[in-house]
Amino acid sequence: AYVAAGFSDGFFETGLHPWDMAAGALLVTEAGGLVGNFTGEADFLQQRECLAANPKIYGQLVTLLQPYSKFAGAADKATAAKAIDDVSKMIESGQ
Repeated sequence: AYVAAGFSDGFFETGLHPWDMAAGALLVTEAGGLVGNFTGEADFLQQRECLAANPKIYGQLVTLLQPYSKFAGAADKATAAKAIDDVSKMIESGQ
């Protein structure tokens, strides 16, 4: 509802059920926003991941979140795994 009202530019979450997303998705789309999964596909209700955002940043969020989608390809998943490793090493070294 915050995205639909313009209080937030975007929202994403995983592990959701269709009933968790349906009403909010309707609010966002009726307000002119976009809703889909992390790869930008509109068929998200059964996929347990949701991205909702205003149209100005939706594409940018898809680009950022796509590697973390359970529907991403092997190359995207490898890139995400490397990024997570790099951040973990930075945290361990105190950077």
